Amino acid sequence: MPSYAIVDTNYSHTKHVGMAGSWLRWELERARATIAAQDVADVLLCTVSSQQGVPHLRSALRRANKRAAVVLGGGACYAPAVFDGLATVACVGEGAEFVRTLLSEGIATAMQRPESWVPGETRRVVPNDVFPWDAPPIMNTDGFVRVFGARGCRYKCLFCETGWESSYRTNPDPERLQRQIRRLLADGRKVVVVTNDGAEGRGILAGQQEFLSVRLRNLQRLMPLTRAQVKGVRIGVEGVLERLRVALGKPVPDEDLLRVTYDLAAAGIGVRWFFVVGLPCEQAQDYEGLRHLVAELHNLPKGAVMMNFHAFIPQPAAPLCMFPLRDDYWEPFDEFRRWFFHGPGGTRRVQIVAPCRYPGRLERACDSMAATEDELRRGWWDADNANWRVCYQSPPAQMREIARVYARKLEATC
Repeated sequence: MPSYAIVDTNYSHTKHVGMAGSWLRWELERARATIAAQDVADVLLCTVSSQQGVPHLRSALRRANKRAAVVLGGGACYAPAVFDGLATVACVGEGAEFVRTLLSEGIATAMQRPESWVPGETRRVVPNDVFPWDAPPIMNTDGFVRVFGARGCRYKCLFCETGWESSYRTNPDPERLQRQIRRLLADGRKVVVVTNDGAEGRGILAGQQEFLSVRLRNLQRLMPLTRAQVKGVRIGVEGVLERLRVALGKPVPDEDLLRVTYDLAAAGIGVRWFFVVGLPCEQAQDYEGLRHLVAELHNLPKGAVMMNFHAFIPQPAAPLCMFPLRDDYWEPFDEFRRWFFHGPGGTRRVQIVAPCRYPGRLERACDSMAATEDELRRGWWDADNANWRVCYQSPPAQMREIARVYARKLEATC
């Protein structure tokens, strides 16, 4: 019988194992499989959370058995082309059925599954959506215990791969989920419910959670919240100006955002806003929207809002990947930053986390799209991406049309 090693590429030291690695160990132990060290195992079960994990995978493989088969899984495998040359096979989507086939029938049979991306093949690959809801709660390396409320996202924001790479699924046994949360809290554990929108229903709010990642409209239906329910709330604002958010499919009116934030802060709940800068069709004058938001936060009664900025990175499953990559966000953001730190915008009620600059963004984009810089600057209106034999929620032709509609909406509001 083959032996297996778990390789969590998110950590440099083999003693650290994240959620995917912990779940893999549970599956291996349940199947009574042989678990071995990485330098002698016959099969390396490697987990990678993003396409930017390529160098970490290479580093891990240098320490492992060179003759072993390399089986790749994790969130990065929704865009697996960048790992060609490193992996024997990548499992696209959920891994429970793949791993159980691997353990019971062998790697050759597992490689024939619909979700198996085998480098060099040309067949279509269908992401697996069967999540192991029977898995136990998982302690992550941050000290928070994760339980699982949903997978995927029912919303399809045009820049975000989560809603486009797979279907949306909710935990089929919410009562069991509630029992898990209550038991963990009774044991003194810190609990986080894994879901793309923690405000979609009151059912997952048993006890106190460390944080909720939420969509503003759903959050408004849950208000008022108390610190006894949640310590922190993370709101995806996305566009720096409302016109961008509307075009993305995620309308977040400034006044609603501010009203909810004031109420959360008054209740002692921490608030983080997340923005994406450098979106296609974004303009320098759009950054005036940030000044308005910061000015309104000067009167926050207590606490501080953390504003996290991330540079737009194209993802092969999401429609906005079609646009040519342009370097035009750092200058207007840096002007906003100077206004905040060295001008009238400064306040202790706001903290700012800057996005990466152009070289870092380019490197990440190359990995995400498995593309060269020239290909990214050209865009994908008339060319196919290497990842597109994965069957995403929308085919390339439909994604192109969605991207054209987005552009027309923003042209009308310029």
